[in-house]
Amino acid sequence: MPGCCLIALLLFFGPRVVLALAWIFTNWYSAFDSTLVALAGFIFLPWTSLAWMYTFFENGGRIGLIYGALIAVALVADIGAYSGGRRWREWKRR
Repeated sequence: MPGCCLIALLLFFGPRVVLALAWIFTNWYSAFDSTLVALAGFIFLPWTSLAWMYTFFENGGRIGLIYGALIAVALVADIGAYSGGRRWREWKRR
């Protein structure tokens, strides 16, 4: 599939671009307690950071059932991005 690399790049850099644009043009970065937490989220957990910022400003930071599910799905997406490569390499070797 020739487009899979493009899709992978968009999934990797997409949330980081949105976070950077939100930091530049809005006050969405104020959803985090410190700049260090926001930077760590930008580097390691970009989907979770986006979900948290949405929850913080849409629901006032209160995590209900729907918003908690959104954050959980984002966390699974972030963790899956880090752990999926090993399984793919092991499957490919067989």
